[in-house]
Amino acid sequence: SLSAGQQQLFSLGRALLRRRANGGSGGRGGGILLLDEMSSAVDHETEALMQDIVDREFAGYTVVSVAHRLEMAVRFADTVVVMDGGAVVEMGTPRDLVLRDGGWFRRLYRAGL
Repeated sequence: SLSAGQQQLFSLGRALLRRRANGGSGGRGGGILLLDEMSSAVDHETEALMQDIVDREFAGYTVVSVAHRLEMAVRFADTVVVMDGGAVVEMGTPRDLVLRDGGWFRRLYRAGL
């Protein structure tokens, strides 16, 4: 039985193998990579390695990532969508959202979540 972290690494490896089997792209103009809490069960060193793999190997892809670690959004996201109760409450670049007075993202970021 694999741990949650091992399952996450296995899933990323499987996506990488599929990308390479398809000739390096997800079709015309890249592809879409969906990540649901990719690094929630791994340490920070492994998380950094996984993010490096995504950045390097899936360049040109649209990457949709669900993450509760805000540092991931601040470091790697082009656009952040903040949801509450299934509804979008904010959307923008990480920088814009951190600077937005009274915003959800800013409050969470300042709280260190």
